[in-house]
Amino acid sequence: MKKLFLVLLITTCCWAGQPRVDPLVSTSRGLIRGLRAEDGDYDMFLGIPYAVVDENNPFGPASPHPGFDTPFDAYHDGVQCVQTAGNTVIGTLQCLQLNVYVPNKANSARKMPVIVYVHGGGFAWNHKGMSSQSPKFLIKHDVIIVSLNYRLGPYGFLCVSEPGYSNQGLKDQLLAIQWLKENIAAFGGDSNEITLMGQSAGAMCLDLLLYTNEKLAKRVILHSGNALNTWLVVPQNDSLAIQVAEELGFTGDGIKEALDYLSSSGPGQVVQTIEGLNTGRNALTRPCLEPEGEGAILTEFPENLKPKVKNMNIIIGHANKEMMFLYPNANKDFYNNFRFSQELIGSFDEAYDEDIVTQFYIGDEKPGEHLQDDILDYGSDFVFVHPTERSIDRYLDAGANVYRFMFTYEGGRNRNKDRMNLTSSGASHGDDLGYLFDMDTYEGQEISEEDQQVIDVMTLMWTDFVKYGDPTPSPPAVLGQRWRAVDAARRVYLDIGAPLALGSRPFHHRMAFWDLYFQLHGNHVIGYKP
Repeated sequence: MKKLFLVLLITTCCWAGQPRVDPLVSTSRGLIRGLRAEDGDYDMFLGIPYAVVDENNPFGPASPHPGFDTPFDAYHDGVQCVQTAGNTVIGTLQCLQLNVYVPNKANSARKMPVIVYVHGGGFAWNHKGMSSQSPKFLIKHDVIIVSLNYRLGPYGFLCVSEPGYSNQGLKDQLLAIQWLKENIAAFGGDSNEITLMGQSAGAMCLDLLLYTNEKLAKRVILHSGNALNTWLVVPQNDSLAIQVAEELGFTGDGIKEALDYLSSSGPGQVVQTIEGLNTGRNALTRPCLEPEGEGAILTEFPENLKPKVKNMNIIIGHANKEMMFLYPNANKDFYNNFRFSQELIGSFDEAYDEDIVTQFYIGDEKPGEHLQDDILDYGSDFVFVHPTERSIDRYLDAGANVYRFMFTYEGGRNRNKDRMNLTSSGASHGDDLGYLFDMDTYEGQEISEEDQQVIDVMTLMWTDFVKYGDPTPSPPAVLGQRWRAVDAARRVYLDIGAPLALGSRPFHHRMAFWDLYFQLHGNHVIGYKP
């Protein structure tokens, strides 16, 4: 029997002499009590544990949470997975939690569609919290919003040859999705109407799962990341894990012994040691090929796989100047010494035709800060834009319906441009999130009329897509026409800028160049099997 959505009057504190109405839901895992939001007509269930990490084997698989014998108070949003914040290690191993935000209108008789958001952060940092992912903008459109934690860094994305120790972050996400399919109806959600949405590393994770799992969800929204992003998936590499163990005093032999040693070490020690080795955040924090065996989900490079997306509706897009967040502001040394092999060597078994790539983007000029805009185009094209082109081809071949966007708007809520004081023209990686989620960064800041219009347009289109599989089921006044799906003949896309506009084949000359480049050298992509 389906559990019913219950609301009980619980007098926990008073405002203006009135009791607070706290929601209580009965799930298959037990009773869960939440909070009534103060900034909108919705309820919040914060920090619900969906899985448990074995602290004696923290690099191994998590187990589904057993549930609650007494009502669980879902009041706290502060738990994060182990990660670094500056020079400090924060977080805990027992971090596998999710937040559920429910419009007050939702109930067992009026079930609402669900957005499950998977955060980015280079597979090494970030969390599910309201501080950067408040549902306030989206939830007004009568959808349930879910955000989740998954293990990060070496605990989430260790890449080793020992079976059962790789890609735990991906497997955590699968556990969270399964928990929601089993329990979201208790909150007034429709388990048959789940849309997965991710940004950056979160989008890459979700797309990898689309290559390895059938019927994962009904719809998917991918912001600035997909499975064909260059440098994403790495081969197994035992040496780095052994090196970390040795730095902590390991004197044994073999990867299994090293993993046992690391499992008995404090998470703070492990993460700090990785940072101290200067291996880079991504050296031990990326999805990787794992050996065949029980629980393995990614045993082949996505270049050699077909996405399992038949009849699925997908939104996919990126900003127009993605790499602004990684390539510094006009830094003389960086741009004077820039080599166009910089991105190629991480994706191909060698940097083929570097001179041709250089000539295409800057001609015979010597790299320098005066060519910053062209160099940003190169990095953005290779790492984000052209992988999106190739992914769309894959989705179409697999029978999906695909809507493409490009975010070009420059306003007061461009998150990374604000946070990193980026000065180049265009929109950076992550800038679109400020118009989908409220966040502490902008607390107390008045939203301009122009920014509010972008918020209204994006949240309406995104939630219409979640409800109907079509972002413009009827032409919105601000656009005046339908945003139609991509097809083989017309590669239409939505330019989210000022003004909002429809276009066809973004950066088509540059994409034609990369199409030819991959025709010549695609068989040398790392991991590709002809």
